[in-house]
Parts: sequence; C-alpha cells; structure tokens
Amino acid sequence: MLTATLFSRTRHQRRLPGRYRPARQQRGVAIITALLIVTIAATVSISISTRLQLDVRRTSNLIALDQAQFYLLAAEEWSQRILRQDKKDSKSDDLTESWAIQLPPLPVDGGSIQGTLTDLHACININSLVKDEAMNKTTQLQLDLLFGNLGINSGSGGKLIPAIKDWIDIDLETTNPGGAEDGYYLNLEHPYRTANTELRSISELRLIKGFEDSETYLKVRPYLCAFDSNRESTAINVNTAGIEVLKSLSQAITDSVAGDILERREEAPFADVKEFTRFAKLDTILKDTKHLTTSSDYFLLRTHARIGQASTIMYSIIHRDEAGKTSIISRSQRTL
Repeated sequence: MLTATLFSRTRHQRRLPGRYRPARQQRGVAIITALLIVTIAATVSISISTRLQLDVRRTSNLIALDQAQFYLLAAEEWSQRILRQDKKDSKSDDLTESWAIQLPPLPVDGGSIQGTLTDLHACININSLVKDEAMNKTTQLQLDLLFGNLGINSGSGGKLIPAIKDWIDIDLETTNPGGAEDGYYLNLEHPYRTANTELRSISELRLIKGFEDSETYLKVRPYLCAFDSNRESTAINVNTAGIEVLKSLSQAITDSVAGDILERREEAPFADVKEFTRFAKLDTILKDTKHLTTSSDYFLLRTHARIGQASTIMYSIIHRDEAGKTSIISRSQRTL
C-alpha cells in the first residue's frame, strides 16, 4: 500500500507541471494577438492619415488652380483693354508702345502673375502658305529665303515648303517635289494622317515631313507662327519684325540693311509702309508691298500664374479689328 501510495503521489506530482502549460501558451498567444492588433491599427491609422494629407493637398491644388485660372482670364481682359486703348492712341504699332513693354511678375494674393504680349505680325504665319487651296507665292518666297538664310536646304525646288502645303490643304494630291500626304505618314512606324487644315500651333510643325529633326525645327521656330487668319495672308509689320524676318522680304536685304532698319525704327518707328520703303531706297528693292504693314491685328499673350504650389501657363491669340474691337480666337493652357 505504501509503495502504491508513493507511486501515486509521484505520478500525481509529475502531472502537475503539465496542468499549467496550456495557460502559459494562452498568455503568449494573447500577447502576440495584441501586438498584431496594435500593428494593424497603426497601419490603418497611418494609411488614413496619408490619404487625408493627399486629399488636403489635392483640394489645395484644385483651389490654387481655380484661383490661377481667374487671374489668367483677368490678365487676358487687361491685355485686351491695353490693345483697344492703343488703337485709339495710334495708327501704327511698334516695340516702344505700352503693349510691348516687358513687365516683371506682379504680386497677387497667394502668388504672382506675369504676362507678355508679342506681335504675331513680326513672324511668318505658316498658314498663309495656302490661299484658295493653292500655294501663296508671297509666303512661299519668304519661307524659301528664310530657310536659305538659316542654312536649311530648301531652295525653289526644296522639300520642306511642299510638305507644309500638303499638310494644310484639303486635297490628297502630293505636291512635287518633296510633298507628303497620307500615303507617306501612314507608312511611318507610328502612322497618322495629314491634318488637311491650318496648324493650331507652331509645334505641330514637328509632325510634318522634314521637320522631325529637332535641329531643323529649332532653327525655324523663332521666326514662324501659326494661327487662323481666316485664310487671309498675314502682313509683316516692319516695326516689329526681327532681322531674319526682314531679310526674308528680299534677297537684297542683307544683314547690314536689316540692321539699319532696326536702328532707324528705334529712333523713330515707321508711320506707314511708304515711309519704310523710302528709307535706304527700299522702294527699289521691294516692288510689291501688299504683304507689309505698320499696324498689327493679331497678338499673342503668354500669361504665367503661380499660386501656391500651382503653376499654370496660358497662351491666348487676340484679334483686333480696324475699329479696335478685340476678341480671343484661340486659347491653350498647360500646368507645370
């Protein structure tokens, strides 16, 4: 009996530790579960906080963009007022007038705004190349001289000018030599069709055959522009055009002659085309002066608004008629 009792106690004592082992395991599981819950809660909290910050930033940017848009439109209206007043004050346009003055950024609520007006008659409107679905000889000769003076291989039988003409005209007949219609563009690695209408931006020139090369495009970009002039030829304003554009008027206008023109108009801008042709005996050089003017109808407004973190640029083409009435004929915008 004694032996049985001792064996029973010994057996009972050996089982005692085993009774507490499940409780310890449960405490460990509880701690791990608690840590897991805390981790999940922290992750969710951080995610909510991050999304909240993004929503606040997004809302702030939208408000800033809306505010910038109102400033851009206000600058547009202000520029039109300047042009209307300028039409009342003078019959000619030159770079000494108030619309051509380069102003520094103006402080506004929450940021700054800056606008610059440029004369679109100081460049060659590429859309003037096509008139009544035929080649405009005046613009053709101007582009021919411009490309030649810039060292671009064009010439009277060049390839760039016919390609531009084919891009603008509505027919699908290729202009030789060097023209290109759908048959050429659809066989490119990334095919597309010709626009068969006027260019909306000078950057569209990059799509035309011969201008895929960045070097060629960058050479001509400062002297060309693209806007809708109702299929009418855009005259060159001799008071605002640069040297290269002036040289495109005639082969006889050299760097020296163009420089003299710029020096003369800085002293006193030309009042009319007759006064211009009398200068330096230009009347013996320029027989046809229909494509020349001293008054401008089309202007480009570039407005840059910075409000908070938002930065927006808008390009507006303004038309001013003979009566001085202004209107916006096109507008484009990009966010930086």
